[in-house]
Amino acid sequence: MTAEVKLLDQNTANQIAAGEVVEKPASVVKELVENALDAGADKIEVTIFEGGTQYIRVADNGSGMTEANAKLAVLRHATSKIRAAEDLMSLHTLGFRGEALPSIASVSNFQLLTRPVDEEFATSIHIDGGEDMRCEQTGGQAGTTVIVENLFFNVPARRKFLRTNVTEGRYINELLTRLALSRPEVRFKLVSNDKEVLSTPGNGSLFDTITALYGKKVSDELLKVEFCGEDIKISGYIGKPTLLKGTRQWQTFMVNGRIINNRMMSKAIDHAYQSQIPKSGFPFAVLLVEVDTHSIDVNVHPQKSEIKFSDDSVVYKALYRALTDALTRPMSAKPQQELEFLPDSELAVFKPVGQGIITDDMPAQPAQQPKPQPQAKPAYADIFKPADTPKPVYDKPMQPSVWKEPEYTYTPPKTEPVYTINEVREEFKKQDTVTDNVIGFTDTDNETSTIWPIGQVDKTFIIAQSEDTLYLIDQHAAHERILYDKFVNAHNNIPAQTMLMPLYLDVTAHDVELIEQHREDFLRLGVDVEPAGEDVLRVSSLPTDIKADGAEDFIREITKMLSEMKNISPSDLRQNMLHMMACKAAIKAGEVLNMRQMRQLIIELCNTEHPFTCPHGRPCMIEMSSAELYKMFKRT
Repeated sequence: MTAEVKLLDQNTANQIAAGEVVEKPASVVKELVENALDAGADKIEVTIFEGGTQYIRVADNGSGMTEANAKLAVLRHATSKIRAAEDLMSLHTLGFRGEALPSIASVSNFQLLTRPVDEEFATSIHIDGGEDMRCEQTGGQAGTTVIVENLFFNVPARRKFLRTNVTEGRYINELLTRLALSRPEVRFKLVSNDKEVLSTPGNGSLFDTITALYGKKVSDELLKVEFCGEDIKISGYIGKPTLLKGTRQWQTFMVNGRIINNRMMSKAIDHAYQSQIPKSGFPFAVLLVEVDTHSIDVNVHPQKSEIKFSDDSVVYKALYRALTDALTRPMSAKPQQELEFLPDSELAVFKPVGQGIITDDMPAQPAQQPKPQPQAKPAYADIFKPADTPKPVYDKPMQPSVWKEPEYTYTPPKTEPVYTINEVREEFKKQDTVTDNVIGFTDTDNETSTIWPIGQVDKTFIIAQSEDTLYLIDQHAAHERILYDKFVNAHNNIPAQTMLMPLYLDVTAHDVELIEQHREDFLRLGVDVEPAGEDVLRVSSLPTDIKADGAEDFIREITKMLSEMKNISPSDLRQNMLHMMACKAAIKAGEVLNMRQMRQLIIELCNTEHPFTCPHGRPCMIEMSSAELYKMFKRT
């Protein structure tokens, strides 16, 4: 039996359209706020009750509408944004379909109040469930106010799929956060159940908007992104690798002012942060991309949350470069003040030479005459050796000493000297520090010579300081980052050492098969390992940074990695191998370092591209400003 085809009535058609446009209360807020932005508003206030399920009010100070335009605006496919299909290729507004207002009005008790600046009276329109439209003139402020009550009251099946009021309210909060980031020049305010939960300054500063939305702790950890290409411009902020979230909630993408979701842009972030963050973390990012409107298609999703680029590769390459530029050498962004405290002639003594050994007999220009000191201070090296004088008697109890040595008792003088960074440098010259077992670091430019070591804690952590910052450094993670960057820069020319006697290892037949499959990849990484039987491997050479006594553990880690990762690609194999090589070759926790070794480690770390995290994403350097220290000790 053939069913008869009939046209749907207007109200039914609107309710069906609402299923695509109005998914939840946050969808209502999105459409209304985007309309306000298109109307030129610079102040938008959103008020909700019960997560928006019972009451939503969006008020703006935009251009407003005349009575004739207001009556048309609540009809389907009535819009002021476009006139023909060709206009979609040069779209500069957020809305364009003319479906939002009629769709919302069809599933709620709807009220529209609007007035242009040059009109004497406002226009008020009431619609209940898409029927019985009532229009009248009344008083009202310039701009537009839309009130939506009892959302989905006439579509109970849709209402049943809503989440709890708290969850729906959170969706609205997250939406307005992203909208505020896309328009820092607009002042946003969200009031939920008579409580203000969001407010932005609207002063045009993206940084100030981020601070208002996420707090100063987040904004203090941001890196600026700036890129200008031939057909694309990228700006915004990303977080340091230590600023992570368990989801992509902290990642906001905007293309020509429109908030979007895009997998390609998410991948660009993942690849830019590779080897800097753990696999379970997602960095902070607020990125604004500006492209020619003819190179994108915005009409691909009912809620306009996705777009298509004419050439994804151009956007990916530009975004990846912008992110890597921002993440490269974050230390160099700090003001370098060492020249104010130490002349170039004195700095020449401290430039590293050879394999990390610092010598004092380098040619230098004549030093300037030292300034007269008010009183003589004991040598810097004397602070670190035990006293050989009898213990004095004090009239009042002594303060406990921070530094101790098991075989001696150190007695501080009554008045302990306070050393400046400059004096510490001078005393470094006088020290006859033992340089046995100096770690072999590569030569670097000493561009961060403001950071100087103070000591070592638990043979694992280095304490260092600059003029106004305290640094805590994990020596293993720091050296791991240094070695990893060196291996990456070596490409396929990683130096290898031939073992005096080949190492034979008993493994499983499956391990032998896996090793044989990737033999050529291993050779390019300096590892010569091959089958020597059905269940035996022969190791002939290893990277020069891998110690001979750790060769067996290193190879077994490789076989374990291959067995756990199925169908591993050559690029993934290389990355995992470089991680493993850096970890195995790096100095370990528990190794004692002298002051010059610590100094050289700091120089090398600060000259890497990513000094704050190790290749696995763990922090290797934490900084504390003087302001933070004052706050910790309740001095501010």
